[in-house]
Amino acid sequence: MELKLNARAQRENDPVFHIELVYAGLFQIVGVPEAEMEPVLMIECPRFLFPVRAADHRGPDRRGGFPPFLLEPIDFASVYASRRAAAAQGQPAGLA
Repeated sequence: MELKLNARAQRENDPVFHIELVYAGLFQIVGVPEAEMEPVLMIECPRFLFPVRAADHRGPDRRGGFPPFLLEPIDFASVYASRRAAAAQGQPAGLA
C-alpha cells in the first residue's frame, strides 16, 4: 500500500517548489473475513501510515526555506464511504 502526497507552489507560472512524498507499508492481515478486507485496506492501512507522514512532512519544505506544508488530518473512512457511494451511482470516484 502506498500513500502519496503532493504539494506544488508557483509564482507567475514558474515553479517555486514541488514536494512529492510517497509512504509505503507492507501489511500482514490475519483473521479478517474476505468481505471485510476492502475497508481494512482502504481505511485502516492508510490510517496507520498517516501518522508517520504527519511527523515527517515538516522537513523538505522548511529545509528549502519555504513556509511549512500544512495538511489537515484525513478521514479515510469518509473518503472510502464517498467513493463507495459514487461507485454505486456510477459516478467517477474523486477525492472527498
